[in-house]
Amino acid sequence: MVLTLACVFAQAASSADLSLTESLKTAEDSSPQVKKAEAMKDEAKWKKVEAFSVFLPKVNVSGLHLMDNKFMVEQIVFAPNTPPTSIALIQPYTLWSARADWVFFDGFANYDTYRANSLAADAAEKEADWARFQVRQQTKLQFFKALSAVELEKVSDQNVKTLQEHLDRAKAFRQSGAGTNFDVLRVEVQLNEAQSEKLNMEDNTLLARQNLLNNLGVDDEGQSVTGSLPVPDASKVKDLQKPTTFERLDYQATQDRELSAHKAHLAAYKHWFPKFSVFAQADYYNNVSRGINEQDYNDAYSVGLAMTWNAFDGFASSARSAQADARQVQAAETTRQARLKNNYDFDFWKRRYLYSASIYKAKLVDVEKAQESVRLASQSFKAGTRTSSEVLDAELDLFRARAGVVNAQVNAAEALVNLELSLGKEL
Repeated sequence: MVLTLACVFAQAASSADLSLTESLKTAEDSSPQVKKAEAMKDEAKWKKVEAFSVFLPKVNVSGLHLMDNKFMVEQIVFAPNTPPTSIALIQPYTLWSARADWVFFDGFANYDTYRANSLAADAAEKEADWARFQVRQQTKLQFFKALSAVELEKVSDQNVKTLQEHLDRAKAFRQSGAGTNFDVLRVEVQLNEAQSEKLNMEDNTLLARQNLLNNLGVDDEGQSVTGSLPVPDASKVKDLQKPTTFERLDYQATQDRELSAHKAHLAAYKHWFPKFSVFAQADYYNNVSRGINEQDYNDAYSVGLAMTWNAFDGFASSARSAQADARQVQAAETTRQARLKNNYDFDFWKRRYLYSASIYKAKLVDVEKAQESVRLASQSFKAGTRTSSEVLDAELDLFRARAGVVNAQVNAAEALVNLELSLGKEL
């Protein structure tokens, strides 16, 4: 009994309704795109920390202890005509060392590297926020497409049902002599076409729902999509003007990456500068006895300045500098391309939304007229002044008008989602 109830509840949970609000929440929590962007943001933040480390001194601690040894020897002649004496060079059996180095000048390459990684971290954070917004918009669009597929499937089902009723009526009229074989064949052709369209609508419903679930990052457990398509409102975007400054986070991120590439190029170019650093080293050693815990330890230290200059490395540094310059050009062109595309997207999707809104209004009028046409045709058929074929044509016009309303709604929803993407905010 308990197992049966568990199975029933599990089945009910797996076939739960999926609303727009639940879809948006699931997308934010489970979307692979959002999680990937968040991971990239964390990576960029740690790269920034890594770049900041160049301003801090580097401290290394090391130790060694010889288990066995044969030291190098020096041959020394103390008197003429005497054989040389071999003296082993003094080396520690145990050595503990600590060294600190701090680079205080390298042509400000370290500063440019830090700024490049800092700008890259800012860009990654904006890209993560943009990915979250983009997934939200994509989820809305996929949800509305899945919902429209369900509505269109209902229209196609009703169309097949109506045609089947007309076919049965046409066959009955043919048997009674009130109809002809032409009427039957005509309805059969229309029914075959409607049945094929119904299969297509069923496939579209299944694929649209799976596409939505894939965008949400969840498994298909038989969830059904519920809700209503938004009603297009032309006044919502009619007076909307193209923004003078881009609020899109992805565009701002490309600008940050362009500046980051510029700073990285400056850092790579400064390989010509010498590097100056200060260092300090302390040694604690035992060169008398072999035991680690012996008391025969002495100490030594050294403090000083160091200079290194990469005079020639086979043009490797020059090649890295040229690569950084090329990446800088790529980033600049990416920013310019994003700006040009954004201008086009705004105008295109605004016009598409206004067009779809006007089509929606026209299709609503068509539905009202088609319903009245069906009513008049049915009454005339009962009165004997109209044929069954004329009633069928009126009903088919009604189905096409209803499908047109759904298509206009989903087209308007798609245009609004993309318009909001072009603006970088919800309207």
